[in-house]
Amino acid sequence: MKANDNVQTFSFMGGERPVLEAELLGGAEYPDIKGEAYVYFLPDGIYVQADFDKLPENNEFGFHVHEGLICEASGKKLLPLPDVHSDKTGKSSMQVYLDRVTSTQIAGKPIMLHIKNEDGTDGITIACGILNRIL
Repeated sequence: MKANDNVQTFSFMGGERPVLEAELLGGAEYPDIKGEAYVYFLPDGIYVQADFDKLPENNEFGFHVHEGLICEASGKKLLPLPDVHSDKTGKSSMQVYLDRVTSTQIAGKPIMLHIKNEDGTDGITIACGILNRIL
């Protein structure tokens, strides 16, 4: 994955470069899922942008940064992000500005996508990646 490939940003982000990136890959039950997440540093917070493909169609997913250093033993949720909703083709995109966290606090952490259970709680992890610094 190359920084800024296929990144669509809000107009105010035009000249900015991401400081963290993660390539999210589907697990054993959903091996075709592909995703990428970018984190931009802003003076008073961060901007997170993510895109996904090959998700289960017309579905809702929990999206979070977790504690820990690897996907398989991620620990508790460190930073909840807005839920992700897939369209009829299995694609999704999400952008959010957060003012209570810094890129340093989430660098090196797993970012995970969970399929939602019928009761709206997070179910199994269907994709995961590690938020790595972009040099």
